[in-house]
Amino acid sequence: MKAEKIIRSLLLGFVLISVGFFLGKEAALRKAGQSGEETAAANPQVASGDKVLVYSMHMTFRCWECNQIEWLTKELLEKEFAEEIAAGRIEHKAVDYMKNESLAKRYNIASSTVVVVQIRNGKETRFERLDEVWTKSRNKKAFFAYVGGAIRSCLNGGKS
Repeated sequence: MKAEKIIRSLLLGFVLISVGFFLGKEAALRKAGQSGEETAAANPQVASGDKVLVYSMHMTFRCWECNQIEWLTKELLEKEFAEEIAAGRIEHKAVDYMKNESLAKRYNIASSTVVVVQIRNGKETRFERLDEVWTKSRNKKAFFAYVGGAIRSCLNGGKS
């Protein structure tokens, strides 16, 4: 009987500590969501000129697959779009969509993904959410073709 009470007390203590940790973490995440970097990422219209924004959208806590999607996106940009990045025609941003509600709502984000946004004359003209990155992340060639195709389409003004 005494051992049962001790175990019950320990479990209750664990639950209370876990709830406290969760609430503290949520408060910190909400506060961090107000940072200048997150605000700038939420407003692509502030960018000037014509460019393509490539967002690697991720959750706060990431799995291997989520990290793989971002790594492959960076590798693709470095290998196939280095000139465009150097010229300022492409910009890549990794964004925690859980900390940036306005961006998550704008692009209807529910899980980690890549979003390619076309900016013309400093205004967002269209975007493409690339949800198939999940099914292509274990095949680099397919991933590069899929994401690269969307980026090229935006660079060419919507013409593939």
